[in-house]
Parts: sequence; structure tokens; C-alpha cells
Amino acid sequence: MAERRARLEALPGWDMRGRITIDTGERAVQARFRWLEHPDSLLLNVRGLFGAGSFEINGNDDALTLRARGETWSLVDPETELSARFGWWLPVGSLDAWLVGLPDERYDARAHTGSNGALDTLEQRLWTLEYADYELKQGLLLPRTIDMRHGQLQLKLTVDTWNPLAAADVLN
Repeated sequence: MAERRARLEALPGWDMRGRITIDTGERAVQARFRWLEHPDSLLLNVRGLFGAGSFEINGNDDALTLRARGETWSLVDPETELSARFGWWLPVGSLDAWLVGLPDERYDARAHTGSNGALDTLEQRLWTLEYADYELKQGLLLPRTIDMRHGQLQLKLTVDTWNPLAAADVLN
């Protein structure tokens, strides 16, 4: 896992696109997502069916901007403020690591790896993640399906495409 982490961290960024199901226990929605990761910023765009439930988050761990329903909010405490807006906790500060199948090194974790050396399960920050399958993308073993649970909240991500960014992509 250390070699894989080093290779991923050496990338100037990546672009992931796929599908997400968000089940709060009271209602479930399906959407498409795009996560664009740069060294010091992120862009998360989620679009529900026919534009319903769409939102965009961009910025960095310290200051994010949320756009939804024609309004824009500047978030100085992103995880707390996103939780208040959504009604459920999205650990946005750890998602960049979790989405590529790595624990967030800043927090304690219980991780179990499979025979391929990649994560099978991860328990971190009161979340449980199950990595159902992986795909080889650009020479890296990356999650194809991730089931994430926190209490009643369940997120299921299916990655359709993942591409590393070149240094020129990050500068533009």
C-alpha cells in the first residue's frame, strides 16, 4: 500500500466520474458525480436526475464554496457547515484519500487489505467503507465500487472513469 500511496501522491491531480446513491434512511437519491482533485483544491459536482438535487463544492479543506439551488455559500468550517446544510455529515477532508482506496493519514484507522494489497474495508472517522472491487487504471489499482456507511446514512459510489491529470492540466 505504501508504494501505491506514493504513486498516487506523486500525481498532480485526478479526475473521477461516476454514479452515487445517497440513502439517508428516510429517502434515497441517485446522481452522477465528478470529483476533480488538484494538489491544493477540489471540485465536487453532483447532479441528480434531471438536475434535481444538484450541487457543487469547490475550494480546499480550509475554505469551500457550495453552490446549490441558485445560491452560493462560502464555508470556513467546511465539514460542519456542509453537515448543517445537508442534514448529514460528509467528511470532505478525507474523501480525496478514501476515493482512491487509501486511509486518511491524519486520523486513526482500522484497515483490512485483501490478497491484492488493496483495502477491503476501512473504519475511520466514524465511517465504515467497503471496497467491493477494483480496476487497473493508468497502471494503478483503484476502487470501482465503494460502499460508505455512517449510522443510517449510506453512500454507494460506482466509478465509471478515472484519469490522472498532467502537470499542464493543473496549471490551466
